[in-house]
Amino acid sequence: MKERYSINLCPICNHSSFKHFLNVPDWLVSKEVFELKQCEKCQFVFTANAPLESEAGPYYNSEEYVEHSDTSSGLIYSIYHVARRVMLNFKYLKIKRLRTGKKLLDVGSGSGYFMNFMKKKGYEVTGVEISEKAANLCENNFGIKAHSPTEFVQGKLDTNYNIISLWHVFEHVYDYDTYFELFSKSLDEKGYLILALPNNDSPDAKMYQEFWGGYDTPRHIWHFTPKTIELFADKRGFKIVKKHRMPLDPFFNAMIGDSYKEKFTFLPITFLKGLYSYIVSLLNIEKSSSIIYIFQKKT
Repeated sequence: MKERYSINLCPICNHSSFKHFLNVPDWLVSKEVFELKQCEKCQFVFTANAPLESEAGPYYNSEEYVEHSDTSSGLIYSIYHVARRVMLNFKYLKIKRLRTGKKLLDVGSGSGYFMNFMKKKGYEVTGVEISEKAANLCENNFGIKAHSPTEFVQGKLDTNYNIISLWHVFEHVYDYDTYFELFSKSLDEKGYLILALPNNDSPDAKMYQEFWGGYDTPRHIWHFTPKTIELFADKRGFKIVKKHRMPLDPFFNAMIGDSYKEKFTFLPITFLKGLYSYIVSLLNIEKSSSIIYIFQKKT
């Protein structure tokens, strides 16, 4: 039997008592089933039997893992590429409104589209990317070098960034305390940490259950809600200053969920499911499919 990543204490409250939450297959690569557990004290959810970090690589080896492969094969991923162009401007506008400096570190920079967009807007960009394939795509397509996580963890990158962003990345990070220490050291005193994360308290998460794309086991280890990520960050010296819903995620998650259920046959029905989740999020941002959290260091 493979050795698994062991979680004995809750990363938020240090509680050691957990209950079964959900079994979720790895729909993308292996079809193995992974168990989600929930802390009985603070309700934080995590993947209880994820692979060791050293053995996680094969679970990313899929052309459908679009941030590493840049595939546009199939309807869902063709739509994804169109949506990405829309969201690049959306992210830029949210960052622009922070009225801070233009020195930006993007952790989990993928194939480089966000960095390239921000560079064109006048930002000084640095990227960190674990996938050699994605880093090569970034350098070949945009001439931007992405550094390895090892360089980041060893403190070989610059400091005093105005912005550090992780777009659907932090849920993959094993060594979360080291990363938060680096965020604190690498940001200037008034800098912003931006985390975009799936929200497993959203209507689409409850609708799709084990088919929900936001769980993405075993690549996603941590499954946050607004409450749990704010507690998580507060414990590590960061305060929440702003939240934004990600408007297209409920529609994408509906497409992914229906494709996993092999019921992605009638696009209008899938669209209506996404629309329902989006409308709920307009009434309560805490129910958004994915949320952009903007933090600053506590003083």
